[in-house]
Order: sequence, then C-alpha cells, then structure tokens
Amino acid sequence: MGTMGSQVLHRLATIGVPVTGFEQFDVGHERGAAGGETRIFRVAYKEGGSYVPLLREARRAWDRLGAQAGVRLLDPCGALTIGSAQDPDVRTVVDVSEQWGLDVERLDHRQTARRFPQHRLFDDDVVLLDRQGGLLHPHRAVTETALLAQKAGALIHTGHSVVDVVDTDTGVAVHYRRGDEVKVEKFDQAVVCTGPWITRSVPRLAREVEIRRAVLCWFDAGPGWAPEHFPVGIRRSSGENTFSFFPDVGGGLKINLHVPKSVVDDPDRLDPVVEPEYVPRVSAAVSRCLNGLPTRPAVVRTFMEGYTADNHGIIGRDPERPNVLIMGGFSGHGFKLAPVFARSAVDLLLTGRTDVPIDHLSLSRLA
Repeated sequence: MGTMGSQVLHRLATIGVPVTGFEQFDVGHERGAAGGETRIFRVAYKEGGSYVPLLREARRAWDRLGAQAGVRLLDPCGALTIGSAQDPDVRTVVDVSEQWGLDVERLDHRQTARRFPQHRLFDDDVVLLDRQGGLLHPHRAVTETALLAQKAGALIHTGHSVVDVVDTDTGVAVHYRRGDEVKVEKFDQAVVCTGPWITRSVPRLAREVEIRRAVLCWFDAGPGWAPEHFPVGIRRSSGENTFSFFPDVGGGLKINLHVPKSVVDDPDRLDPVVEPEYVPRVSAAVSRCLNGLPTRPAVVRTFMEGYTADNHGIIGRDPERPNVLIMGGFSGHGFKLAPVFARSAVDLLLTGRTDVPIDHLSLSRLA
C-alpha cells in the first residue's frame, strides 16, 4: 500500500465509509514513489507560495497521524536551504518566507559554522533554516497509516494486482489478479493511485506523465549527522553543487544529486545498474560541500517517480470513467502533502467539490 492509497483509506474509514484497498505488493514496500528511507518536509517552499497553505495543513496532519499511531512520523528537525543568493530557488524561498511570514531564520557563515559545522560554505552562499520543516519517514508513515485505516474498518488486500477498473451504470467493477486467478468486485467509486504504475492504470496519461529513475546514495556518517544535529535540506550552490541532503537515521547520510533523471519505460523492470561516472559526481559534490564524510558512498540504490511537464500532480475525475478518481504524477510533491491531497480526494468523492486549493492539479489542464 502506497502513500496516497493509505491516506485515502484512512480518511474514508475514519468517517465511517466502507472502503477496500488493493495492493500488488505488501504494505510499505519500497518499489513505489515512497521509497528511499526518508523524505524532506519544507514549508518555505522553493516551488512557490501557492503551496504554503497546503504545507501548513499537511504539517498539522502529520503530527496528528503520528499522535494517533503513537510513533513519530515527522521528525521536526528543521529544513535548511543553502545556496547562492542569486539562485532562483533560493530567491523564491526568501520571497515566500517574507510574503507568508514564515518561521525562517537566516544564518550568517559564522553562525552556520558553529551550529552546523558539517556544511562547507562558498562565499556567496545564503543559509536559511525553516523551523517548521523536518524529516518524514515514508515506510513508517505508510504502514502506520494503513494500520490506522484497518483499525477504523478499512479492508486491505495485499498481493492483489488490479488489472482494470471498469465504469458501470451503478459504479465501478474492479478486476484484480491474485496468482493466476482474475476476480471482479463492484464498488460505488474507485480511486486509482498507483504511483509509477499510473500510466499503465490510466493509459491516456502516458502522454502526460513520465516515469523517471532517481539514484540515491548513502554515505557512512554517524551520531553527529543524526536529525537533532543535522537538519534535512537542499543545496543550491554554484556548479553541480545542487542536491538534497538527509540526516542519518541509521543507514547513513542520504544524498540525492539534482541532475536530469533517466526515463523508466517499464516500472516492473526498474534498472538497478548505475552508470560508472555517476557516483564520482555525487562524491565530488559531497566533498566540496560537506565536511568529514567518506570519499565514496556505502550504498547506491535506484527508485522511481512520476513527473508531469509542469511538475505538478494530478487529482481529478477520469473523463472516460466518471466514477473513477485519478491521483498521480506528483513530481516530488506527493509524499509531504499526501494527507491534504487525500482530504481533497475524499471531498471530491463524497461531494464533488473541495476547499483544498488544487486547481493547479486538475486533470483538465493536461490537454
């Protein structure tokens, strides 16, 4: 069970709506867009101020979910933005922080060296600490949310691969395979949120959503790189010193170098082989920007996610199947905002409208 599926199930079950989820693998698997051990949460968003109300709501929702589950899903370690004052993303973070009055602290180089000595700064680097930011734990969040949904009455079928969702006069017929047998169950409505498999579930989206491969690297670090000492964040310094960095939560310091991603033609056959020249590029950026790490990563793994041309996700009714709601192509925005996107989806299912500002995610924009 993935990110959106677990959230929608939980929300529907909590308000007493009978709901069933189908998962082709196991709950909390890492083959989808939620893979990679940790995710960044930021309110001072480089993608613009239109996301701030959604992020504020999501921050509260993650805290509530964690309290219900009895385990922390969002580690409030803060989120750093470091980079050239002339970089467009850095300027946007500054502008969004000022426009929305966000709790963002600007650190000079001396303060940064004292508080976060792991970072090596360039002369024109700006350092911004988003105090409302933090670190999300995807596997924990998905599994705990799915468990909460089950406790509230949701049914979850794992090892069930959905073959088709057919619109009918009275609802939908879900055709699913378990082993060699194909069965059919009927429901009033369906939400299709299959992550990197969205273009297979909704073939018309093959023109709109591109599945891309991300290569993530983990460096041996240690206690000094734990969330309480090393906030999550993004780097936007000159040259190829552009990457996301994630504190060590037990498996090492994670680095995601921000370079063009390769296309995944078949999500069932994600290529685990990393080009030989890629790892030295990551190592070089790390050695230029961070102090005290090994020269090469200890672990390198590949993951995948769906992207649209404008880098905004999709939430909306399938025009060819009115009883089917589509969620997908979230382009890196999905996980952190999942509780809010799920609320909007449930609103659309039950009332046909939502007060969540998601016009920029409408399916109709993708002509």
